[in-house]
Amino acid sequence: MKRGEDWEAQCRRCARCCYEKIDFEGRIYYTDIPCEKLDLGSRLCTVYAEREKVRPGCVQLTPEIVGCGFLPSDCPYVADIENYQAPVLYDEDS
Repeated sequence: MKRGEDWEAQCRRCARCCYEKIDFEGRIYYTDIPCEKLDLGSRLCTVYAEREKVRPGCVQLTPEIVGCGFLPSDCPYVADIENYQAPVLYDEDS
């Protein structure tokens, strides 16, 4: 799917992509640490239009990026990706 309004409309605003992730040996893990720019009440980015400038490391979703394994398996952006490997919750005790 191409980027634009149809692309943005797929987002359900779950905000799981706005939590810090760890890449360990090629596997992506979610943490329970939200981005400091995420409004936890609305689950919206407070600097969305400027997020790449204001928050270094924020990745703008593109069709090429979504297959990298950092979105949840029930995310509409990855629904059509065969054998998609979603991140798992990182547990420091394991």
